[in-house]
Amino acid sequence: MRRHVYGILVLLVLALCGTAQAQTCTITRPATINFGTVDVLLNAPVDITATISVSCTGTANQTVRVCLNLGDPNSGTVGGVRRAISGANVLTYQFYTDPSRTVKWSSWVTGGAGVEVLVPLNASGTSTPVALTMYGRVFAGQQTVRAATYSANFSGAFTHQRSRYTSTGQLCPAMTTGTLRWNFRMRAIVPKKCVVTSATLNFGNPSALTANIDASTNIGVACSTALPYRIQLGAGLSGATNPTLRRMTKGAEFVTYGLYRDAARSLPWGWTLNTNTLSGTGTGNTVAVPVYGRVPVQTTPTPGVYTDTVVITVNY
Repeated sequence: MRRHVYGILVLLVLALCGTAQAQTCTITRPATINFGTVDVLLNAPVDITATISVSCTGTANQTVRVCLNLGDPNSGTVGGVRRAISGANVLTYQFYTDPSRTVKWSSWVTGGAGVEVLVPLNASGTSTPVALTMYGRVFAGQQTVRAATYSANFSGAFTHQRSRYTSTGQLCPAMTTGTLRWNFRMRAIVPKKCVVTSATLNFGNPSALTANIDASTNIGVACSTALPYRIQLGAGLSGATNPTLRRMTKGAEFVTYGLYRDAARSLPWGWTLNTNTLSGTGTGNTVAVPVYGRVPVQTTPTPGVYTDTVVITVNY
């Protein structure tokens, strides 16, 4: 009897399957995006830039679409601007995605324009950081803003970001929520400041000094809102010791004159603080401050042009 033994070949084939890794992205940015000192009295915009970079890891050779949304932590945007605050005081500004500062960097969640960044992954599933620029502007036309340190803290829902592989077909407007954050702080300092504009006081062309000669002019003074100030008028080039006895000179000859704070010429304007100086409180706007001059009766010197220079000092 013959027996045939047959073996059963049992095969187990383990296929090496590629697994898709979830992407992880990191946003690198300054902890504080600082506008520095903002001199609102200049009535000019203040522009800054900040560099932000995006790095991702995940499945090799994929491209990650990263969506960066930027809300407004201080009561939302009003009239297309952002609000930095110091107590009840407000300084308006904006962040943009373009150097011409026309496209506001906001959030798709609120119907605005976030930022989309495409990050290619290499064969190791990592990326080279992709840099982008945030363009900031503090607006002109804020001369009456009070001196203070202004800030806005971007955190939580105001700085959410989401990412998906481009192969999923998902676009940024559909990625309306996220748990990853890129928190930062905005900061700007409005300094206490005064600006003074000089003027010319012209007594005209008298032929004799046999009667009082009066003239007046205005100096321009702009000081920060609510900032107390005091204006001193110097002794002139002759170093007068009495503000009513300054001298305009021509060589060794001179003409005595005085400067006053009132039209009646009863309040001399000099350099001794709280005695013969002028006090005021700033509004942020330039105000015209009158200076009243008088050439009293005196001996008439020889004809010619007599001049003096008086230094204006604003203390605040």
